Amino acid sequence: MLSDKLRSIRKIILLALAVGALLFAAVPLFSRVTVLGINALFLVIPVTMFFRQPVMPLIDNWSIRNAAASGLSFGPIRAFGALSFALLAFGLGYAAPRMDLAHLFYISLAVTVPALALVAFSRGTQDGHDTGRKPLTFKEMQFGALFKNYYLVTYIIFTVFQRIPFTSSMVFLPFLIEAVGGDIGQLGIILGVRAATEIPVMFLFKKLQKRFALPILIMVSTGIFAAEVILYGFVTHFGMIVAISVLHGAANGLMIPAGSTYVYSLAPEKLKATSQTVLASMTAIAGILSGVLGGWLIMRVGITEFYLMMGVLSAVCLGLFAVSIAVGRRVVLQVENVES
Repeated sequence: MLSDKLRSIRKIILLALAVGALLFAAVPLFSRVTVLGINALFLVIPVTMFFRQPVMPLIDNWSIRNAAASGLSFGPIRAFGALSFALLAFGLGYAAPRMDLAHLFYISLAVTVPALALVAFSRGTQDGHDTGRKPLTFKEMQFGALFKNYYLVTYIIFTVFQRIPFTSSMVFLPFLIEAVGGDIGQLGIILGVRAATEIPVMFLFKKLQKRFALPILIMVSTGIFAAEVILYGFVTHFGMIVAISVLHGAANGLMIPAGSTYVYSLAPEKLKATSQTVLASMTAIAGILSGVLGGWLIMRVGITEFYLMMGVLSAVCLGLFAVSIAVGRRVVLQVENVES
């Protein structure tokens, strides 16, 4: 909201990147500090994530805006983020078990510095709305307009429920790795495989977008993800988890550009950045719910049964989203025609 209010995405990205990176690098320093008998990390980590979490939604929004202005597709641009993630994940998947855990936090700060420099010197980019004018007041932003679009509201609701199985499947993956006798330290390999698979899908996004509507691509992505999670319920060794992770990469490689572009296309002009962070906030809420629900389910039904249930839940979410699109095309369109 602040970036929309100030009419500058770049300034808020700089602020969030810099403060978030410094606080994250300081996590090991606070790990041994207690305040009134409570570990300081319980205070430091929430403040750190307050700055870190908005970065990717803002960067996605900024990238979509500049891609549209330059006649480019967002998918291939976003693929380079997946590439760097994959390289770092593979590297740390090998190195993490062999180094002091604190060094990972310092590495995070080091790799953030080039990103800060690129953002700081990115002059002449599309940076918001009429950047030469004074900041908007909250009244001028008309925040309520965000929730007057049927398709945007239904997608936000869909995101909350779809991200519960999506996030929980990731959060509890170490339990599945352990259950099949794998080494949790090799989690980075799985993350690298997922990110590497995202890359070709993102490069194909432009062609797919020309042939299929964004809601269709979102539904296809959700269907692939549902298949992935259900298959996790049948794994017997670590290699199977790695192989199935390819599906996650394909699903996420489609969902990231399709979802972000869909929200950007639906949001009012003055609330383009706000819309992305509202979506990210809903994802965070889903993350909280998935942690609580997932932990409760695993304790009662076991890890493999948990993944089967999450896969079914994802399939149900897919069906409900498809129904919401059908209702929108029939009911909402009819109402708009009557009003006009």
